[in-house]
Amino acid sequence: MQSKALSESALERIRRTPPSRIDAVLATCFVVTGLATTGRAGAGYPPRDALAVGLILAATLPYCARRLAPVPVFAISVAAVAALFARGNPGGALPMVIAVGAYTVGAYRPAREVVAAAVWLNAALVAMLIAGSPGFGVPEFVTSVAVYAATMLAGWTMQSRRLRLDAAERGQAEAAGRAAADERLRIAQELHDVVAHSLGVIAVQAGVGTHVLDADPAEARRALSNISRTSRSSLAEIRRLLGLVRGRESTAPFAPTAGLADLERLALEIAEAGLPVTLEVADDTSEVPPGVELAAYRIVQEALTNTLRHAHAHQATVRLEARAGTVHLTVSDDGSGPNGRRGSSGHGLVGMRERVAVYGGSLEVGPGPDGGCRVDATLPYDDPAP
Repeated sequence: MQSKALSESALERIRRTPPSRIDAVLATCFVVTGLATTGRAGAGYPPRDALAVGLILAATLPYCARRLAPVPVFAISVAAVAALFARGNPGGALPMVIAVGAYTVGAYRPAREVVAAAVWLNAALVAMLIAGSPGFGVPEFVTSVAVYAATMLAGWTMQSRRLRLDAAERGQAEAAGRAAADERLRIAQELHDVVAHSLGVIAVQAGVGTHVLDADPAEARRALSNISRTSRSSLAEIRRLLGLVRGRESTAPFAPTAGLADLERLALEIAEAGLPVTLEVADDTSEVPPGVELAAYRIVQEALTNTLRHAHAHQATVRLEARAGTVHLTVSDDGSGPNGRRGSSGHGLVGMRERVAVYGGSLEVGPGPDGGCRVDATLPYDDPAP
């Protein structure tokens, strides 16, 4: 376990290292290896002179800019190695350096540059064969062509995979953005319904108060009290509504909004579907604004639906309390716990976070203390003045 942690830590440090620094270290290793493996003389090889050393350095040093300019680095390296072989000097480990350059070109450059690099490499190999370089005959030529082609193809395959992953990530980001925009629009529609209802109540209560102002002052005071409470709630909803970004106008009909009173019906529906639900709701939720009630209801609904569909649970518990201007709710189960799935599209969690964000609250989704999954949401609201 400790060795695995150390290896993961080392890999993470490598990922954070700038590419230029990695290439500089790689080029240094190439220079040392090239000089160490090309120094032998005899067996038909001439002694290594200053020109041979220069060609070795030309074949290895440019790799410090390997990812900055893959094709020029590869072209210079191939030309230097071919010249070294043509002079009759041993190549040592330099063919492996060429293989790294071929992989880099395939992994980072477009198809036309990859083809041009392959043509240049094969031309150099043909020139080495024609020049009769020691130790480089037809078998070595065929092997080199096959190995370098496979290396370049491996790099091209990695590039294609990377591009597909990037495209998939962009698609997921765009889908998440569309899901968030759709969810904000839906929330705006629901809040519009709440505000419209509140304004309707205010209009009715104002009419009642005006009608009975002289005949029944007590009833008029009650009407004014209702207007005061409803208007404060409506103003709070309007402030939150202004924080939403609506991408387009909607002409969809508005359905009646759900609230905390509907949680019992929701629990019965989930139970009938096969998941018993224990519901613990605070007795006094009369001061909770309708918009907060709706958000709490939707969060509980989404959490129970996910539990029913994915958690393989035998029991779920919903606890909700409202005090000091805050609604706090938890939904827990005894199932298999979170496993990274969020429904078929992953938009359920997006919706819950959007609803919580509207009210400046918090949402935590993770394993419960006794196993299973736990959804913990806090929704603050303006506590009405007495």
